[in-house]
Amino acid sequence: MNRLYNINNRVMGKFFLVFGALVIMMSCGKDVDQFIPRTSLEETGNVDRLMTKLQSDIAGDVTTTLSCRCSGGEAFEVDKDLVLVIPIGFVDLAKFPCINGFFEIKVTVCDTKGEILISGLPTISEGKLLESRIEMNIQIYDGTTPVKLAHGKQIQILVNDPDPRERMELFYGGDQEWIQADRNPATWDNVLNSEWFINIDSGQQIISGFGYECFSDSLDWINVDVFFEVPAEQRTTVCVDLPEEFTNTNTTVFMVFNDYNSILVMNGDAETMQFCEPYGAAPLGFNVTFVVLSEMGEDDYLFSTQSAVITPGLIEIINPKKTPYEEIEKYINTL
Repeated sequence: MNRLYNINNRVMGKFFLVFGALVIMMSCGKDVDQFIPRTSLEETGNVDRLMTKLQSDIAGDVTTTLSCRCSGGEAFEVDKDLVLVIPIGFVDLAKFPCINGFFEIKVTVCDTKGEILISGLPTISEGKLLESRIEMNIQIYDGTTPVKLAHGKQIQILVNDPDPRERMELFYGGDQEWIQADRNPATWDNVLNSEWFINIDSGQQIISGFGYECFSDSLDWINVDVFFEVPAEQRTTVCVDLPEEFTNTNTTVFMVFNDYNSILVMNGDAETMQFCEPYGAAPLGFNVTFVVLSEMGEDDYLFSTQSAVITPGLIEIINPKKTPYEEIEKYINTL
């Protein structure tokens, strides 16, 4: 490695594409296409428009574009805590000729609660709650052409953390929850606590750090998380009861854990006419904040946050209020 790039070319378009396909999962019911209101009301709102607008507006803060020479063998500092080490020969040039002389690597990093909420990927795996250290999406392009990693090649991922946790694991993004990279619930040896010193520019510069180290042979969504070890008898389902005009067409509801980097999506339940956490994964006694986002028509937004302590079978009653978009965006950015 002889060059270091630290390029903060914020790209909205990629973030928009990455998250666009994920918006659906944040607003759909578990087994129903539409959460029908209690009374016959004409539906004019669409929460997807609100979520897409929020994603677009924060894209410049979470997406970075890097330029990597065709042969690879480079290290990049991305965001405030992330280092990516690209191996030599990371792309099969016989399949992807590298026409421009370099490949673009676009990295979206979500490591705050607000960014995770907007990403649409809740911190859940196998029905169990996760605490996320960092979520990221890595894509490689030759111009506008998507490029795959060469067979057998892995990107080294280094995450600075002064107090690394034990039993951290590597996860890959699934349709509605995270999947363990090793597919083995009994092991957690694919994320190491490590200190690193990377020589670049013929030893003139050094990237150093301490925290987590792992290797990914997958692009798309990647996550470094740890399972909450909560006994089944200490977990419960939780529901939010909203006024009758709020449906999963115009509303999405999140449960944000106050003391952890963890977020669950509340699904619209057609039988109870409530928004419920579907996994029974909410740990008793934890402090949470419910976040309700709703769009009742173009530029007509309703919003609410409400704090609670998880108790058995909790049903939280919330009445969202009309709120300017700027206030909603500010809350998400500071969450």
